Amino acid sequence: MSSKSKMARVSALAIAAAVASPAYAQTDTTNFKVLIEITESCNISEITATDVDFGTYFRNETTDADAEGTLNVNCTQDTAYDIGLDAGLSPVSTTAGAANRQMASGANLVPYGLYRDPARTLFWGNVIGTDTLAGVGTGTTEQIPVYGRTPSTDYPPGNYEDTITATITY
Repeated sequence: MSSKSKMARVSALAIAAAVASPAYAQTDTTNFKVLIEITESCNISEITATDVDFGTYFRNETTDADAEGTLNVNCTQDTAYDIGLDAGLSPVSTTAGAANRQMASGANLVPYGLYRDPARTLFWGNVIGTDTLAGVGTGTTEQIPVYGRTPSTDYPPGNYEDTITATITY
């Protein structure tokens, strides 16, 4: 075979290869992330709490008056929390201590306590690790009882009330 014919044959093969191969033989890449942020959550105001309502009593009763209300708490499963209760609107001092809360009717005051247990021995305050209620979320709404006690109803007649702020820390 002559060199001219070899050259023609090589040229023909090169043209055929160029036509058969795609023109985009180069590549480029990029990276991207797939993300999710999962957080813990607690909600103490999702469902209204029920009041601690002592009801109606005659004056001069010197025995304890007990009542119970509930807080409704919904925390994500396995989320640790603490619930604290403040001293109310008419406290003896700003500390939410056992003898500090008072219901008011005008200038008249009736002392009371809020407790974490039905025996009313575990005072409920707002110092985490001391007098708050610790728990772990279940992922569903839990009803947390609030136990109240006033040591006497021997006070001037009136409609007494106080407002407590419940705080959940998680």
